[in-house]
Amino acid sequence: MAESFDRRTLLRRAGAAGLAVAIGGLFVSRELLGDDDGELVGNDGSVSTIGLIDDRMPEVGSPAPDFVLPSLDGGEPISSQDFRGKTIVLNFWASWCPPCRAEMPDFQELWEERQESDDLVILAVDFLAEDTVEAASAFVEEFELTFPVVTDTPDSDVAERYGVRGLPATFFIDRNGILRQISLGPVFGNLLPEGVAAAEEAA
Repeated sequence: MAESFDRRTLLRRAGAAGLAVAIGGLFVSRELLGDDDGELVGNDGSVSTIGLIDDRMPEVGSPAPDFVLPSLDGGEPISSQDFRGKTIVLNFWASWCPPCRAEMPDFQELWEERQESDDLVILAVDFLAEDTVEAASAFVEEFELTFPVVTDTPDSDVAERYGVRGLPATFFIDRNGILRQISLGPVFGNLLPEGVAAAEEAA
């Protein structure tokens, strides 16, 4: 059973690596729009501000910008501050992005490995300005993602503040909320564990 699992894992990683080579330098560049925050009305009529909740800029070694965004599944809004005390792997993605598809299984595998220790969270932000809730939901179902998934504001103000100009983009934040590493483009091979290690060692 373990041998079968290892073989499956190796085949999947080999496939992802092959796709990475095939797409080569395909780093999907998109310009982002606006910076206005919006409001989210809950089922009980309560109103929550969504988007950025501070004016910080993302600089390695400084506190990462905090935000509140709606859950893709329609649940309660999620705040980045909810995860203080945990390492955060913050990933910006979209369902139409081939490198996002290639890297996502590794995120799910990491999430499953670390769930028991409950000291790390993967927070995936869908670039809704150029995606749809339906397509993003189908993506989540296809890859059986179980970590938190939120949607950016219609004007992509969170992605814009983080300086995202192409997808995917991943930010590694330590348990104190300090940004420790930025990976623009897909995180294949050792890039994901190395980013996590950089955030954990710095904290």
